[in-house]
Amino acid sequence: MGRRSLGIMASLAVLVACAAIPYSAMAARSHSVVTSHIAPHTTAPDLYVNVRVTMTNQRFILSRDSGPRGADAKFELHNVSNKPHEFSIGSKKYQAGLQTGFSVTLKPGQHKVLILFLDIRGKVKYHPGLPADHGKRGMDGVFDIGPCTTYEQNTGVGAC
Repeated sequence: MGRRSLGIMASLAVLVACAAIPYSAMAARSHSVVTSHIAPHTTAPDLYVNVRVTMTNQRFILSRDSGPRGADAKFELHNVSNKPHEFSIGSKKYQAGLQTGFSVTLKPGQHKVLILFLDIRGKVKYHPGLPADHGKRGMDGVFDIGPCTTYEQNTGVGAC
């Protein structure tokens, strides 16, 4: 082979290599798109329930008093009063058959967001935690953890 034919073959090899790069990138991208639909979904809950809790000197006002079992409840707490208040829901202990919960004290004007996984069906009591608020009617109540989520009903997961 002569110099000229080697030059032509080298140019041809470079041309073929350059043409293959976009094709392989496109094939890899289409492969990742296909596999993303096949990959399992995340294990995060598919349902979030927003519960706004407004704390006044006389009562706790909840935007909703129930949520479905298996959901995450996002409690958005806001103390609009001129005194500190403590909001307690459920139990801070964890054991079988007991809905966990939290207890948080907010100063006047303070905001806080807490997440509670609603894993046990039933009624969960909420109440004030500070001695000055005990006995006030509007500060005690019940948050009802109700029927299963749509996912549980459709898949048969859980005791629906």
